[in-house]
Amino acid sequence: MKKFLARFTCLAFSATVLGTMLLSHRTGAAAQQPLATWRAAVPTHLIFVERFISGVEPEVDLRPTIVQRGLHVRNQGNRGTCTVFATTFLIEYQKAGMTSIGGKNLSEEYLNWAGNRATNEDADGGFFTKFISGYQAWGIATSREMPYRATYDTSHPATPRKATIASAQAMFPVKYPFTIIKVWDNTRGMTSGELQNALAILRSGRPVATGIWWLSNFATVTVDGVPLLKDWPRSANTGSNAPMFDGHSIDLVGFRESRAFPGGGYFIFRNSFGPSFGNKGYGFVSFQYLRAYANDAIAISPQPWHPVRRRSGRR
Repeated sequence: MKKFLARFTCLAFSATVLGTMLLSHRTGAAAQQPLATWRAAVPTHLIFVERFISGVEPEVDLRPTIVQRGLHVRNQGNRGTCTVFATTFLIEYQKAGMTSIGGKNLSEEYLNWAGNRATNEDADGGFFTKFISGYQAWGIATSREMPYRATYDTSHPATPRKATIASAQAMFPVKYPFTIIKVWDNTRGMTSGELQNALAILRSGRPVATGIWWLSNFATVTVDGVPLLKDWPRSANTGSNAPMFDGHSIDLVGFRESRAFPGGGYFIFRNSFGPSFGNKGYGFVSFQYLRAYANDAIAISPQPWHPVRRRSGRR
């Protein structure tokens, strides 16, 4: 099972019960019969910029807040760590909004280590549940304390110093709980209700992380000034030259509802390909795309949170 999970190095996966962090969703029929073989998305460096026409400007756009909080778009490079990046961003966005220190530029490398430590794996990347579990157990350090490496060495993986682990734990005395919007299933996209939940979370000022199918040959289609990711019907994704594959993880940071767009609107998403992708690292995807190709989705739960009290048994 570990070898099987290790292959899914960039794909998102979510837990049904947050408190127990179940890690067994792949036992279902849909999980045993995926529609396409998974592979990591190759970083795309292509500039495309939105030119909103009147009436289709974003209803929610967190990008100005992200800039204000100093959370620069970073590049995963040729590693399959998109889900690590997507999860790290949720945590650092929340942290930066709660305090003026300690919230900026958290370490994907540390979270990758924490996920492996929590699940007893030795893999580069993994599912959302892996990194939620790692964060809940070990917190997350700053990128200065544990910088991101260009490559992952299974024989000598990056390991934090004891002082770094202590600092990471101290920075998160209360670990943020997560909300599961969609449980992982790569045979269907978001339901209407799941999409509406994602919109409601964005309206509250919180980003959403999602794992999606990606394009074999990257392309956009412009609708009313918005360059949307091109999507294909599921019937086209068969054979060795399918136009889409599973997959990639991104963060949704804004949206607009409008009948002018496929599926009734579009999302703004933050990618992990650096600022040379899209508009300074951000792109756009239609509701239709996520209704068809969103495997799963998570977000940090709304406050207030309370520390988890551990029961102590009598001897």
